[in-house]
Amino acid sequence: MAHANYVKSNPASDARLATAPAEVRVTFSETPDPAGSDIAVLDTVGKRRDSAKITMATDEGNTLVVAVPLLPEGGYLVSWTARSAVDGHETKGAFAFAIGNAPLPSIPDIGPSSPPPAPLELAGRALSFAGIALILGISFFTLFIWPPVEPSELRRERWLVLAGGGLLVVGSAVMILSYGAGLPGRLLLFLTLRAAAGAVATGVILLPPRVPADARREVIAFAGLAAALWATLVSHAAASGDPRYIALDFIHVVAVSIWSGGVVTLALIAAPAVREAKALGDMTWRFSLVALACVATLITTGTLQSLTRLVLLEDLYETPYGIALLAKILLLVALVTLGALNLLVWGPRLRRGVAARAGLLRGVWAESGLFALVFIATSFLTALAPPAQANAAAFDQTQRVDGLRIELLAAATNPGRNRFVVRITQGLAPVTNAERVALRFTMVEHDMGQQELVAAQRAPGEYVAEGSPTAMFGTWKVRTIVRLPGRLDAVALFTVPIANNSGQLAQVVSIPPYTMIVFADPPQPQAGAPIAINIVLIDAQGDPVSGKTLTATFSGPSTQHPVTANEDRATLGPGRYKLDLTGLQAGPWKITIRIASEGGGVYELEVAR
Repeated sequence: MAHANYVKSNPASDARLATAPAEVRVTFSETPDPAGSDIAVLDTVGKRRDSAKITMATDEGNTLVVAVPLLPEGGYLVSWTARSAVDGHETKGAFAFAIGNAPLPSIPDIGPSSPPPAPLELAGRALSFAGIALILGISFFTLFIWPPVEPSELRRERWLVLAGGGLLVVGSAVMILSYGAGLPGRLLLFLTLRAAAGAVATGVILLPPRVPADARREVIAFAGLAAALWATLVSHAAASGDPRYIALDFIHVVAVSIWSGGVVTLALIAAPAVREAKALGDMTWRFSLVALACVATLITTGTLQSLTRLVLLEDLYETPYGIALLAKILLLVALVTLGALNLLVWGPRLRRGVAARAGLLRGVWAESGLFALVFIATSFLTALAPPAQANAAAFDQTQRVDGLRIELLAAATNPGRNRFVVRITQGLAPVTNAERVALRFTMVEHDMGQQELVAAQRAPGEYVAEGSPTAMFGTWKVRTIVRLPGRLDAVALFTVPIANNSGQLAQVVSIPPYTMIVFADPPQPQAGAPIAINIVLIDAQGDPVSGKTLTATFSGPSTQHPVTANEDRATLGPGRYKLDLTGLQAGPWKITIRIASEGGGVYELEVAR
């Protein structure tokens, strides 16, 4: 969210193609900006083989397209960079594909998928947040808590609003400068509107005295609310596209602004002006109740948003985003503690006429300093990618075992051939020295034996295995084993449901009293390319059936001789049979599979050109 992350591509990652593609497509989790993005198709010597003209797909959302000339047989690396049209953040990555029988090229270590934010961007964000807080906090405090009336008080109010408006204008300008010439148009619009809100606030506070003070404050409050809205519309929440999270983020920004800006107003304007202890205590009581409501709002909205952005509790200290969030939480705890002193200690003492002004002032000055740190932490938080990211996987779960973060992704949850990806990190670093990463598959409902796939590292910390161990509908336990030098194996157990989903590539063929689950490998066969037809034969109880003779006859665009399926218990498992075909012509095929003299059923297959 707020980062355009890779979701899928065509050709797919690690795809083997019979014919060369005319274009390469990459789909992202949110709208990318074509002007700041790139898709480079490189051959094995690093020569660029694409047109270098990046466009948005007209028939598929969030998808960039680059045309490629006729490519010869070989392996190709696609290196992509995407700039989010929501807030300008960049992500990058790479994947490989091969044409013909060429080997897949290795994927180089290109560094983090999302580069760290630039110091200039962080500074701009922090200044903008502080400006929004001052404008909103001052206007709310002076409208509802305590309206200044003396010339000296009005002068301090004016200077404080000017400071808030100036911070908002400067912060927005610094952010525009940090992005440079490639700034997306949508982001430029909202940053300009945010700066305009700051300019409106500074202009209104300088109006002549004949304009009522409350009228000026109301306009400044609306300018602050507008600036908060513009900030929300280029945030992680806006990237999600969910109105609920956009509303939560906006409420979050408003609550922290009223609280923090109010603290500064109390410290610089109200407390020095109100000399009578009881009046100061009453004011402190009223503001403390407002601050308490803001704290409750912040905790509620922050927690609801964090639940969608964190995967594990350990993300709080094992990911950059989590560390920034944890810092903000700790600062909030310290602020609540100081606020409790105002509510429970200094305020009651002042209302009783006890001298407690010095303690109150020390507390609000300390709160002001902590809020400055909150804005710095928030600048990191809003610039970093959350751990929970959209991707193309049908199954994606994460576990933490023996200090390792192990994530298992499966491309599909249909029976048949599948691609399994294991991502392993330790702390903030990807694990690149694993001696062995293996996946062992067992079925819950039936005894299909145990099968194993060994994953190979395709990118730093990312290990990939392909195969068809989950060939039956049901619940599969996937034991993921990670072996590191000098350590005991780390084992994470995942439960993967294999279901009869819409658009499935596997087909169920009934031959009473048996049922066959049939699927092709590759799932979308190409004309003239080798094809394997996999068959899982089960009885009425769902148990595998071995020792049968299966024969297939073909009806389609050309003549094809019958083929006998071979059972390979050692490699494929019990009740599993395979038809090995050298190739079929393009078009629709009907394959009748018979079990000796016990009957047969039809499997339909579409072969692409």
